[in-house]
Amino acid sequence: MDFLHSVEFYVIILLVAALAVGIMAMPSGHGPVETDFSEGFLSYNPDLTDLTPRIEIECLSDGTVKITRVGLPENLDSAATAALALTRKGFDITAEERLTPASRALLSSETIQVNTAVYLIGGLAHERYHLKFNSDSTSSFTALTFMNRPGLRSTRIFRQA
Repeated sequence: MDFLHSVEFYVIILLVAALAVGIMAMPSGHGPVETDFSEGFLSYNPDLTDLTPRIEIECLSDGTVKITRVGLPENLDSAATAALALTRKGFDITAEERLTPASRALLSSETIQVNTAVYLIGGLAHERYHLKFNSDSTSSFTALTFMNRPGLRSTRIFRQA
């Protein structure tokens, strides 16, 4: 009996093909998923005339990425809280923004209106990153790819979810 025309031969070829497809379909190793948090520094910039909701990225020389969030909701003042929940998997970063108005009533003389929040993301290598930025409180999002190189600046406008 000729082995090339036997059922066993075709079963072995089918198993080898299935093994090859399985190896090719395995996701590449991104390493562990890391979760971190970044507190936002709220401020008012009087020179800011364009309040279109957006993020402005600036890469600093030590690898830190500075994200300036422009166009905050009008109900926020200096007593509010802004924070990012950062999930990093390899070179993919998902930032979930949490904006919380002040929980207690303050005198208007104790607070100022804010129009920006600054977040710092540390511990990044000088590599290409994919950033997805979600803001549940404003039902908006944006995404971009950037190279973490000193001096790089980029801006992305928010889209409504």
